[in-house]
Amino acid sequence: MLQLPEGAVAVDRAERRKAESRERLLQAARRLFIERGYHATRPQDIARAADVGHGTFYLHFADKQECFLAFADRACADIEAFVNGRLAGIEGVEPQLRALLEALLDYAEQNPGAIKAAMTDVSVIASDGVARESLIDRWAASWAARLRLGAEAGAIHGDYDAEVAGHAIVGLIRGAAAYGLRRGGRAQLVDTVARFLARALVADAATDAARHHSLLRGRSDP
Repeated sequence: MLQLPEGAVAVDRAERRKAESRERLLQAARRLFIERGYHATRPQDIARAADVGHGTFYLHFADKQECFLAFADRACADIEAFVNGRLAGIEGVEPQLRALLEALLDYAEQNPGAIKAAMTDVSVIASDGVARESLIDRWAASWAARLRLGAEAGAIHGDYDAEVAGHAIVGLIRGAAAYGLRRGGRAQLVDTVARFLARALVADAATDAARHHSLLRGRSDP
């Protein structure tokens, strides 16, 4: 059996410990950003919750903003993976919209506060003056790309400004979900939003194309 040199073993152990401490910090950051919000969470709070030294935080992240962005990136990937599983095998614009909404509501129920925390406006928390893409902007851009592809396929209206429409869709889903869940009518919420968006996106002449169009499958951003 091939054995690594002693120095290589030591490096490997150090890398594992480093990866483990970063993972503990990210798990702690997720919990605190969800519970307290960005502004009420301090780097030392994250380090304490992760059971590592304060200085260890800065071995992994330049500041709290960088830690938050890492949390938001992971939350986005988690949501994508969760929703993609629900969209597999589903065809048609309206059925996919329904599946998307159901999946997002299930994710939010299973991960209370995670989506809201990840959607914190990064332009507000920027500490270095550098413009950064928020999760909302990222999802809106993804919707815009889908709308353009749908228009090219003849399944979606092609006379919208795709970027504006993308932000409108994200805003609609967020606002409707917040109100609908407060009112307690999940089934009505899903039905209303799915039908409203399908009617807004699909032209009457494109009904047949929309019935088989994969607007969302393979992508999952809200």
